[in-house]
Amino acid sequence: MNPRRWWLAGAFFWLVLMGKPAGASAATPVEVHPKINATFGEQILFQARFSPAARVKKAVLFYRPAWQQAKTFFSEMTLEPDGTAFFAHDLRQTPFPAFVTVYYWFRLTLTDGSTYTSPSFAFVLTDTRFHWQTMEAPPFQVFWYRGSAGFARKIADAAAAGLKQAQALWNAPAPESVTIYAYASPQALQSALGLQNWAAGHASPRLGAVYVALPPGPEQEAEIRRLVPHELAHYLLYHAAGDLGYANLPAWLNEGLASVTERSPNPDYTAALEHAAQTGQWLPLSGLCAYFPNDASGALLAYAESASFTRYLLKRYGRTAIHTLVLTYAQGVGCREGVVQALGEPLPLLMRDWQRSITPHSTLAEALNRLLPWLLLLGAVAASLAAGAWVGRKSAA
Repeated sequence: MNPRRWWLAGAFFWLVLMGKPAGASAATPVEVHPKINATFGEQILFQARFSPAARVKKAVLFYRPAWQQAKTFFSEMTLEPDGTAFFAHDLRQTPFPAFVTVYYWFRLTLTDGSTYTSPSFAFVLTDTRFHWQTMEAPPFQVFWYRGSAGFARKIADAAAAGLKQAQALWNAPAPESVTIYAYASPQALQSALGLQNWAAGHASPRLGAVYVALPPGPEQEAEIRRLVPHELAHYLLYHAAGDLGYANLPAWLNEGLASVTERSPNPDYTAALEHAAQTGQWLPLSGLCAYFPNDASGALLAYAESASFTRYLLKRYGRTAIHTLVLTYAQGVGCREGVVQALGEPLPLLMRDWQRSITPHSTLAEALNRLLPWLLLLGAVAASLAAGAWVGRKSAA
């Protein structure tokens, strides 16, 4: 047979294999036809039809949300004589976040005593409480349910501006694709993801998405320019540092880089820094390595310090050094050791220099404090001389 006929025969054989339905080969004893019926916040109904039904004695369902790598759920399904089976996962008892990909498969016990494990299937748990619209703006895909297409365009534009800013500041990686889900209220976002009641945004690289709460109103445009780039920066940091590396990033650097990426910075940060400078009640950056304070005023100051300190480091060392700092922490280096290894200075010294840079009057104040005893002495001498002169003039009179 000539080479051309060999090629045609091989292609025909490949097409025959590709044309067979799943589970139809001789090595597959049972065909599996899955079906999912999910209502977000209530339940996921797993269904399947096994053929031939007479061969299946028992069916066990295994399923795993993509964000929960170490947790696999399993349960025996209710099996009907016609080969249909079902099991309902109660999302009210064990909730899953919105838009998570859920992988599932079946392990069947056959009537001859053997077992068969099906291929893995997958579905996305959509937030069915809302009717979602979508807009493509590569590399971004925006989902929203309240507002016009112009609203979605503003989100995509803010994401593009945030990406450009992050790449200019610390050489952020270029993402292949990012999905952005815009909720119309913080409460809807928090219930969708199981977040704390103050969260207005969340980046979930494991879910491959950014989530933001953007309520209608006069502040919406400013929030778009602030919140979308901020959460996108977290997403990009994850892809730059990796799973374990991202977890090792100091909170002040993680939130600091996200904050300086914002296109509409939080105006409350300036007031918080000014108050700390006047009172001397700073939060040590070494105490912001793992987490931020839970109280509102402490959290605000932590964010303000992180943003200002990170901006200072960028101005002093440049984006390449900050990118190196991120990669250094990604290797598992400790919070205090990371800045020394990447920047050559200890964290307390950097904090002192940063505080001086944002409170230029402090140098004058320190000088006056040092001169105060001498100024008091000089004042006393001057007063004594003035008193003596006054007495002399009175005696002469």
